[in-house]
Amino acid sequence: MRLKALSHYNGDMDTRFGDCILLYDSTSLVVYDCGHVQHAGEVEKFLRKNTLISQVYIVISHNDSDHTDGVESLMEYRHSNGYDVTVYSSLYLKSARKVLELLDDGRRTLPATKQHILETFDNIKNIIEKAQGYGFSIKNATVGTKVLSGSIVGPTEDEFAAVVAQAIESDNVTKIDGETVMNAASVQLKYKLDNAETILLCGDASPAYLHNLDNYDLIQLPHHGKMDNAVEIFNDLKDSYSKTYLISDNTGSGTTSGGSDKLVEFMKNEHYSPALNTKSGVVSIPNNVYGCNSNNKMQGVKLGEMDCKF
Repeated sequence: MRLKALSHYNGDMDTRFGDCILLYDSTSLVVYDCGHVQHAGEVEKFLRKNTLISQVYIVISHNDSDHTDGVESLMEYRHSNGYDVTVYSSLYLKSARKVLELLDDGRRTLPATKQHILETFDNIKNIIEKAQGYGFSIKNATVGTKVLSGSIVGPTEDEFAAVVAQAIESDNVTKIDGETVMNAASVQLKYKLDNAETILLCGDASPAYLHNLDNYDLIQLPHHGKMDNAVEIFNDLKDSYSKTYLISDNTGSGTTSGGSDKLVEFMKNEHYSPALNTKSGVVSIPNNVYGCNSNNKMQGVKLGEMDCKF
């Protein structure tokens, strides 16, 4: 499989495009998150150019809009053009009984808990309902679930149920390891790429829920390169300097957008190799492409030659 992590468009650094990462071979495409309709449009262009692809798999890491806002548009195109589509997501209602047991306050009923789950995770609810309407296959993204040659590696069932319970109890105000409970249990996807390197994609996951990190060659630094998370990951690794890091930073310029600027400076000061960062342009692995910006100017090259065609 090859990887493309999408970037911003036409030099627009202000819009919050969010995440959209593609894994693909000649006949299949996996889309890990789609945070903006413009990302969805770019994926449609990709499919029109790669006509042998007939199977499409959509993996949704979590409920936040900068990971989900383009998914419905993406599904509409696939439905209209007859693709075989499977959607992978945390199916929260399947954990409702366990969540109710964890809450254990004697006040809530199972139907009320299910309704609260649907209200809390509204974006995913809408996506799943739309996918059902299209007749797409829907799979619960639990540990061990296969996505073609890749697999879901987190969060565990217990971690997931605990996060849902805390989201309900605190209206998503409680933090887990510095992340909102909604972010903390992002679905994590493991894949081996064509260059034989293994990558971990992890959305906005809390580092506390990332396991066996030493087993990966490439690691997505969660939450768009949030510095505290990245430093915790570096500290957890036996040799953090031996890894390659991916940052999906299409966060825009809003005051609460966050982003990777502090982390980029930290990594430079600590003598890490630069991360592959979508803030500099589309990232492709292998044969990267580190930093094809909207003007096709090279920002830096890592892992091979320049390839801006998409």
